[in-house]
Amino acid sequence: MTKSFDSTSLCCSARCVLLLTGFMFFIQSPFSLTAQEGLGKVKRDAVNRLELTSDYQKARVIRQYPIGVFDSGTGGLTVLEQILELDQFDNRRQALLEKGDGRRDFAREDFIFLADQANMPYGNYPVVDKGAVLDDLIVKDASFLMGREYFTVENHQNPLRLKAPVKAIVIACNTATAYGQLDIEQVIESAGLDIKVVGVIDAGAKGAVEVFRDGKPGSIAVVPTQGTVLSGAYPKAIQRNANLVGLDKEIPVFQQGAFGLAGSIDGAGEFVNREATSVRDEYQGPSLTHKTVRIHARILPRYGFDIQKNGLLIQGDPKIPEQVQLNSPENYIRYHLVSLMEQIRQADNAQPLRAVILGCTHFPFFETTFRAELSRLRDYQENGRYIYRDVMAEEIHLIDPAFYTARELYQSLVEDNRIRKSRNGSSQGEFYITIPCDATSPKDLTDAGGFTYEYKYGRTDGVIENDFRAVPLDHRSTSQEVLERLQQRVPNVWNLLSPSSK
Repeated sequence: MTKSFDSTSLCCSARCVLLLTGFMFFIQSPFSLTAQEGLGKVKRDAVNRLELTSDYQKARVIRQYPIGVFDSGTGGLTVLEQILELDQFDNRRQALLEKGDGRRDFAREDFIFLADQANMPYGNYPVVDKGAVLDDLIVKDASFLMGREYFTVENHQNPLRLKAPVKAIVIACNTATAYGQLDIEQVIESAGLDIKVVGVIDAGAKGAVEVFRDGKPGSIAVVPTQGTVLSGAYPKAIQRNANLVGLDKEIPVFQQGAFGLAGSIDGAGEFVNREATSVRDEYQGPSLTHKTVRIHARILPRYGFDIQKNGLLIQGDPKIPEQVQLNSPENYIRYHLVSLMEQIRQADNAQPLRAVILGCTHFPFFETTFRAELSRLRDYQENGRYIYRDVMAEEIHLIDPAFYTARELYQSLVEDNRIRKSRNGSSQGEFYITIPCDATSPKDLTDAGGFTYEYKYGRTDGVIENDFRAVPLDHRSTSQEVLERLQQRVPNVWNLLSPSSK
């Protein structure tokens, strides 16, 4: 059972208080001003708010602190789920085993999770040239996890000091790993802290490369956000890991930036509105006229869109539509997998697809849909001819980076002597999600209460307003659809949520 907290906030109304409060020094050493050289405003603010605490010098104290995990939404809970169920090590000798020892490796640990729902999806910021804004948001996420303080909605001026800081941070977001891991590590180093940061991209690359240890030819597909594609992080990580295991021949890598998919999974209004029955002006997803993510009318049957339950919004004749808008995560998956396979089949000397990396932590929620659509496309025919079979292996491995991330986290804690030795009772968790502050102008909010697309991606780095706050993730802050998904897809996480959250 999780601790019971009042609604917490990073900031609220005109008296909003910066999220970047309550850091702790892990080692007692004077802070040098030269360490701040080259830091942006948000990172300088983070460092300046650090608080010296000698408790962190005591290893036994550090081991008792929880592990922090954050994402741009609830998708990161798929990573936490893998952490909670991991059994890969001998917990007495802390050595990797082929089948584990029958005891969950993190059974003694506690966790704090933050979903930055108000500012998601992160993958769009680099696309609209707002990468620096994204960097600031990522630093703020980490700052919240490392701090002790939080603010109740009822009391915006006097912070409570009940939240524990964390002993390690897991960036449960591919885009945040690609763009922000070095920023977080820079703040930590500048402040003299000693907190290990674990990302998901290298873990996903390792998982995909393992498929090719048998020496058979083939290609790898990465389906991340568009922001992650622009970073180039996955192809580099795949080649690096292939070299480490002696695979000298370059593995072809195809990337399909899944624009809108993460947002559709978390219900972002610019990508889906399940109440809508006709095309919407605020829609920002793939369409027949979109400049970069176009639905191609000539191959419309290949997408296999499902029109049930308003999953596809059409204007005009369904056979020759004037407008088409995707309105369900499943249809976003169908669109992006067809786009991926079209990219592969049109490539010169394309090798059969053998592995697909689910390059966003939201996507494992829909692993079943990914598998079903890959199978459908392999069998898809037109005029008796298979369209994609020549470039699809009979078995295609879906790679969830979360498993390898969990394993890396355990090994990191062992190296730093921070595995908790004992505990009374079972693991506990604290879960937070960000929402807009009450003082946000109505013109900057959607009907569902989130930031509009224009406001969200129109902000400036270095002077980001404290216009969002973190509150407990529960039935008041999270839709029933999302809570039901958590209950079904991440049962170990669900068990950590308090009864009041459900």
